[in-house]
Amino acid sequence: MYSCTKKLNLKHAYGSQRLIFSSFLITVITFLISFEVFSSFINDHFSDKYFLLFILSCLAVYPVHKLCHILLFMNDFNSIIVQRVTAKGFLPILNIRLNHPIKKGHFMVVLIMPFSVISIVTLTAAFLYPLYAHYFLFLFSMNIGISFVDFIYFKYLLKSRGCSFVEERKHGLELLTKFDI
Repeated sequence: MYSCTKKLNLKHAYGSQRLIFSSFLITVITFLISFEVFSSFINDHFSDKYFLLFILSCLAVYPVHKLCHILLFMNDFNSIIVQRVTAKGFLPILNIRLNHPIKKGHFMVVLIMPFSVISIVTLTAAFLYPLYAHYFLFLFSMNIGISFVDFIYFKYLLKSRGCSFVEERKHGLELLTKFDI
């Protein structure tokens, strides 16, 4: 049996517009800083060849980010629930969760997984292909912006004491404590 110790609903606490604006702002600032740092080390000129591939890669960042969240749950594939959060809009926003509680440590690894994997891949590619580093740095920055909500949840979980399980709901997280009866 589980007892809920705290509920986390970021849309209710911060508001959707504030989260989106903060995510966008983090994306822009991350790109500007990473591009300036990279440009100071590499003196090559940048190429805008393969721009269509870059646009397609930008569209693929969000699905790849969600796929990285799912990777650690492949052995429990039948428990995965995929819900479309937005009813309107060009690109759907998906909520992917399990239908049972998850250990807090495992959930924290799942939260940080897309940031780690995509950052390593894009930054490595930027150093290997400096002609197209601006493309890879922008993809890196987009992933940082998308990961903003994951970072907030990670911070809350890191500070939470007394809970050992997490259950993701449609509108947020529930921090749970397991009791034996």
